[in-house]
This record gives sequence, C-alpha cells and structure tokens, in this order.
Amino acid sequence: MVSMPLKDKPLARASAEGAAEDRPFGGAQDRPFGGAQDRTMSGSPEGVHEGLAAPRIIAPTLLLPAEVVIFELKPSLWYVVFASVPIAAIGAAILFFAWTIRELPESLRHGGAVIGMGIIGLRVAVALLEWLGRTYVLTDRRVLKQYGVVNVEVRSLGLEEVANSFVAQAAAQRILGIGTIFFQASAAHGDLAWEHVRRPNKIHARVVDQIARWKRSQPSGPCLAVPGAIAKPPAPPE
Repeated sequence: MVSMPLKDKPLARASAEGAAEDRPFGGAQDRPFGGAQDRTMSGSPEGVHEGLAAPRIIAPTLLLPAEVVIFELKPSLWYVVFASVPIAAIGAAILFFAWTIRELPESLRHGGAVIGMGIIGLRVAVALLEWLGRTYVLTDRRVLKQYGVVNVEVRSLGLEEVANSFVAQAAAQRILGIGTIFFQASAAHGDLAWEHVRRPNKIHARVVDQIARWKRSQPSGPCLAVPGAIAKPPAPPE
C-alpha cells in the first residue's frame, strides 16, 4: 500500500489559525467600557455631566421613601472666587496701602501686608470649604440644596410647589458660562436658588422637564379616588 502525504491537515490548521487571527475579539478592547468614566448618571441632561457630582453625595436618610435621585450637582469652582471677592477685596486694599504708602513705619507696612494676605487667604479657604459642602440635588419629587461647613443644612422644595423658575446671569457669569437658577414657591414656602452652576440653561431645562412630568403624574382635583370604590350617581334635582 502506498501512503499518501498528509498535506491537507496542516493547510486546514493554518487556515483556521489565520481565520482566528482575522476574527475580531469580543473582549474589552473592542467593546466600549461601561465604567464610571463613560457613564453619566441616570436622568442627567445631555452635555451637563461634567458639572455633576458623584452619585449619592447627600445622605440617603435625607430622601423620602421611594424617592429617586435624578442628579446631584456641585457649583462651579468659580463659586470660590465670587464668594471671596467682597471680603478679599478688603484684604487686598490693606495689602495695597501697606506697600504703596512709603511714609508709614516699616513695622506697620509689614504688619499691614501680613494682615491683608491673611484676610485673603482665610476667606478663600472658607469659601473652598463652603464649595465642598454645597450640593444641589434634583429628585423625582423635589429640588434640594445642601450647604454649610460646620452645621450642614438642607433646604428642599417640592416640585408641585414650584410656581416659577428661571436662570439669572450677571455679565461676568455669562462670560464664564455659569449662572444661578432660582425656584420661586407658589405658597408660603421660601424660595430656593442654585448658585454658580455650569451650563445653567441646559440644567434648568432638565429641571423644568422633571417638574412638568411630576405635575402631570399628580391627580387633579381636591380628593383622591379610592381603588375599588363605586361612584354614586348624583341625586336628581327636586
């Protein structure tokens, strides 16, 4: 019997290996990552996720039962500058006069410079702590504002209580792309404001959309219908 050389098997094996090399893998290199860098929070408006804080900054105990957080928002870092300007300007004035008035004794000039720089540095440090403790939250039922350094306070306004909301921007805020969103209450509740937020118009549009959605979901009329109850027909006029 004459044996035939087996040349087809190596060819088949080589072709199979070539196909395996040409076939794209379904691993992590070809699939888009679903991690925290690419994932925006549920319900966050498009184009505003850069200013959004990490999820669950506020304590869960501040939420109502079954309340859903749509997004949490930190003010822009420009908040530190705007909050520091009034008092830091006083320190800058003291520093300016300490260095420009040559007739003052040297000790007073140095003392004034130290006081001026101390006022500026202290106010900026306090403003930075205020920024760290400040968070704005939109849930499916309320708008919230958490603020405070030592004594943390939380103010909230139900979406059904919001009679009007608008964006206010000073000239400097408009140049920097930030603004303040005001919420005016319909009743005796106090108004609420989100100061110095980035992309205020897009964020405000998302809040307005949620307010409208929540109000549409609320029953209209003074009383609620009881499930299973049978409505009685009105009595005929006498």
